[in-house]
Amino acid sequence: MNKRKLEMLSKDSTDASVKDMMSLKAYQTWINKSRKRDQITYYRGYMVEPSIQPIAPTQDRKRVEKLQRAVYDSYLASLVTLVQKKHGRFDYEYMAVRK
Repeated sequence: MNKRKLEMLSKDSTDASVKDMMSLKAYQTWINKSRKRDQITYYRGYMVEPSIQPIAPTQDRKRVEKLQRAVYDSYLASLVTLVQKKHGRFDYEYMAVRK
């Protein structure tokens, strides 16, 4: 994991109950400052239904959907490639790789 990625993740502590979700502001900052092939984990859990994920379940569905929309918009604008890695049941790591 590169230093820039760690710095971005460590700055996102706006909501302790969603410790594995990057804030929308932090994601937008990463998009603006990242370079080709930089990658970031913007969410860890189960984005489809965040209330049942094993890591930091949340009822704040609107916040998850806002981040999901922003990331998907970046994908549609050809700014990122989206990748996910399955760690276990309802436990996925969602990553964006800068193009």
